[in-house]
Amino acid sequence: MVRRRELLGLVGAAVGAGVAGTGTAEARPTGTGGRGPHRTLKILQFNIWLGGSRVPGGRDGIADTVAAVGPDVVMLSESNPERVAHLLSDLAARGLTYYDNANPTDPAVISRYPIIEHQSFPSWSKAVISVGGTEVVAYSGHLEYRYYVTYLPRGYGGGTPEPLETSEYGWGEIPTGPITDTALINRLNEASGRTAVTRTVLADAAQERRRGRLTVMAGDFNEPSHRDWTRRTRNLFDHHGAQIEWSTTKAVEDAGFRDSYREIHPDPVRTPGFTWPSDNPGAKVEELTWAPKADERDRIDFVFYHPDRRIRLLDSVIVGPSRSIVRNVRTREAGRDRFLEPDWTWPTDHKAVLSVFRVATRSR
Repeated sequence: MVRRRELLGLVGAAVGAGVAGTGTAEARPTGTGGRGPHRTLKILQFNIWLGGSRVPGGRDGIADTVAAVGPDVVMLSESNPERVAHLLSDLAARGLTYYDNANPTDPAVISRYPIIEHQSFPSWSKAVISVGGTEVVAYSGHLEYRYYVTYLPRGYGGGTPEPLETSEYGWGEIPTGPITDTALINRLNEASGRTAVTRTVLADAAQERRRGRLTVMAGDFNEPSHRDWTRRTRNLFDHHGAQIEWSTTKAVEDAGFRDSYREIHPDPVRTPGFTWPSDNPGAKVEELTWAPKADERDRIDFVFYHPDRRIRLLDSVIVGPSRSIVRNVRTREAGRDRFLEPDWTWPTDHKAVLSVFRVATRSR
């Protein structure tokens, strides 16, 4: 696992001075000191599980996570204006100033840098910040949770609505066992609309790049990566032989974006990077699993960036417990993923993803 002090060496930038309970953390945007030609930009993808309401002390745990990790930009899933307002207030009480993109629904963006433009899309929202004069457009997504057909090969329904195929199983166990029909899985996945709404944002991002801006996007996709369900993993993690080119991450990469976690950790066997379902000591196991007889672990939370000479990926790590739920049991991950493991209250059933970049400023 990676402790906060160790992360300093990994990325060469301060994570923040605060620890849980101290109420202190570095208050200025990382890398804004001095007049150097680069600044560090830390982006955190963070599903906050209904504003931390499912875990005792969860609301404080959200703010403690941000204070401890010190991200410059946080992409929030399972947020809403009230939850964002609570978070900004809780951060202010810890001496930290963040701004939000005023999205009227879930998801949201908060930033240490003032937000100079913002916009809402179905299942996505947008914030524009200036990092030393280099404008960065951040897109935050939280995609449809139904049609969760990654469960079909695991022998569970994915909450597909009627009258579509497999709707009769709801979220329950499939009496006849796993469904590995790739054509069926792809067809139901497309019906979710996740890829379609993401294509709208990808088109907007292309326009923003034509304006000379950098673009990053992150979110809880409620869909795995096409880089994780491959020939090498087909007999692992209860994939039951299925190899699936999940369409939403494929569309993002086809648009030129790069998966920051997979770029740093390219091996889906040794570094699977699972973000759900995370263990959480403050919740009962049955609250953390939807497929209790299966290994339902997947990487569904992502940070993507579009390559440009002004932005360089430095590192990407998992933030959260090093344990996950596997077949209804709290299980320590056995791979080589690096964890920034909390010593504060973990507020969610997801793990977060922290990706660190170096951005060239206009003063260069």
